[in-house]
Amino acid sequence: MKELTKSPSKFLHAAQTLADFGVKRGADGKFVRLDGSRIKNNPAYKEWLYRLKPGERLPRGRYFRNKKPGRPIMMMDEFHYLVPPLAAGMMKSMR
Repeated sequence: MKELTKSPSKFLHAAQTLADFGVKRGADGKFVRLDGSRIKNNPAYKEWLYRLKPGERLPRGRYFRNKKPGRPIMMMDEFHYLVPPLAAGMMKSMR
């Protein structure tokens, strides 16, 4: 058998904390902003906001102020799970 040559590989270790996002855990275990204000979660309003198409008019109300209609763009870290790997022939043609 042929011996495989090791290609140089680099590893990157990334760590994230809640403080990076301006959030901490409160005494009751719920998320709280670093300045102490609570995070308000209104799933019904979010659902209404997501059902609207971009460019449509938002309902009146305090929750909808400074919001944009439509679903937010989702960025996934595990993109390689969703996309099938390229065939070897395709890789050669891309070089």
